[in-house]
Amino acid sequence: AADTTPFAIQAEVILKTNFFGTRNVCNELLPLIKPNGRVVNVSSIFSQTTLPKCSPELQERFRSATITEDELVKLMETFVKDAGNGVHEENGWPSFAYGVSKIGVTVLSRIQARQLKESRKGEGILLNACCPGWVRTDMAGPNATKSPDEGAETPVYLALLPTSVDSPFGLLISDKKVLAW
Repeated sequence: AADTTPFAIQAEVILKTNFFGTRNVCNELLPLIKPNGRVVNVSSIFSQTTLPKCSPELQERFRSATITEDELVKLMETFVKDAGNGVHEENGWPSFAYGVSKIGVTVLSRIQARQLKESRKGEGILLNACCPGWVRTDMAGPNATKSPDEGAETPVYLALLPTSVDSPFGLLISDKKVLAW
């Protein structure tokens, strides 16, 4: 919020990094995941708290159990375009590019999990998104409530889920608990 960079540039850079970067890495690496592998995409609580700030139509699309990756990509591209044209708010988007990018990561994780369930059925691969929490980093600052070690607990928990379990799967996890989407 304190960044003086124009919102259009913030939206483009943040979406390229958080959403499109995650998507590109996953598209390259998911085919290489071995049976019983674990995939943990780092999202944020801001995906959950920013979603209600979107228009009801956008919320419905992001919550859809049948949204495709192509549809999600088009939504993320539309946000960047709308931000660039200064019409994002009137088109139902919040003025919080980071939150929108993390909505994208959470929804992408749901889509990827659904795709894995179809294409690699029975291989025991689990894919989830997680919120590490407010962690003392350069981005969050020294007043954040969690140390880096504490912030790593949920991602590591998900990465080390035993091969005998089939859940959580395709969910958003924070503090080792499922968050409602």
